[in-house]
Amino acid sequence: MTNLKDKRIVWSSGPLIGLIIILVFFFSQAAFAQEEEKKSEAGLVITSVPSGATIFLEGEYSLNATTPATLPLNLKGKYKIRALKEGYEGWSTSIWLDGTTPKLITINLAPKTRLKGALRSAIVPGWGQYYYGERKKSFLFSFATLGATAAFVVTDNDFSNKNDAYVSAKNDYNAATNVEDKYRLKQILDEKQRQAYDAENVRRATLILVGVAWGFNLLDAIVFYPSLKESLNISSSISFEPGNRGIKLSLVKNF
Repeated sequence: MTNLKDKRIVWSSGPLIGLIIILVFFFSQAAFAQEEEKKSEAGLVITSVPSGATIFLEGEYSLNATTPATLPLNLKGKYKIRALKEGYEGWSTSIWLDGTTPKLITINLAPKTRLKGALRSAIVPGWGQYYYGERKKSFLFSFATLGATAAFVVTDNDFSNKNDAYVSAKNDYNAATNVEDKYRLKQILDEKQRQAYDAENVRRATLILVGVAWGFNLLDAIVFYPSLKESLNISSSISFEPGNRGIKLSLVKNF
């Protein structure tokens, strides 16, 4: 009698185990199908190295996201993708989406470097600062150097005119034959010489100003590269001082 009871217990547990197996299989298949459906809905998967870049998708629709990003499958047509991340150079490309084929794009972002910033500032003052993302400083350096250059052009032209006047007065003096003309022309010659000398000094001063503005711009791009600036705990600034009719350049070391 004991053996018969044991057999019934074994027999009755058999269908229960089978039911459990069927339910596990059913739910696992449902989860797998749901995962596959999600994958099929992902039309564009964008990753970046490093991650955390902000991406902009521009086309029929405009979207933005942060990598890694998964965008829907129903996007169709030509799209432009831009990626931005602080401390890294911008990245962009154009792709064509057909709305049915998933795509995977991996973006490798190039870090910004001090050398690239310095070369830019050496060519165009303020360009290196713009490259680093310091827009205000970029504008001020560009404006300061451009203003100094314009001043040099004006003063150089003024010196040229006054020097020509001095040369002409000197020729007139040398051509004079009597004492009265010599005396009168000597006074004119001395005045023209003084004017030419003053104009030359002003021209040199503006040329030095151009060199200072350009040199400080280059120094800022090299020394005050964002990561180095933070490690050295130093800062630079450039500002206009209308009251003094000038530009103030300053370096600050924080202790």
